[in-house]
Amino acid sequence: MKFWLMLLVLGWRLRWLAWRNADFRQAIAGKDMVMQWRTQAGHPSRWFQFSNERVVARGGLHPKADVALNFQDAGYAAATLIEAGKNQMVFMQGMQEGKIKIEGNAGELMWFMTLMKYIMPKKKKKA
Repeated sequence: MKFWLMLLVLGWRLRWLAWRNADFRQAIAGKDMVMQWRTQAGHPSRWFQFSNERVVARGGLHPKADVALNFQDAGYAAATLIEAGKNQMVFMQGMQEGKIKIEGNAGELMWFMTLMKYIMPKKKKKA
């Protein structure tokens, strides 16, 4: 359930950034690709399409994703995403252990990682 909710919120955040953040729009400008996040069992799953400086997010499996991130299971995926906020090496460790598998163009995943600086909301400064 946590992983499903995390994917839903990620989709909302990506769409919001594409609508409201000029720097983010510039970062995705010219990009035309579909990224899919899923468990190895195939559900929960969600795909994100980047094109025309917009993001479309939908649940389910995309028939022609450019890159797919396959997690061992939903519990592991949720724990990994939470830990990745503190330590991005957790993804590399998961790949080495075979708990995270990449299908398709891994370069697209590396590009997506450059967007991480936009995804977490900025903390408001105290006056």
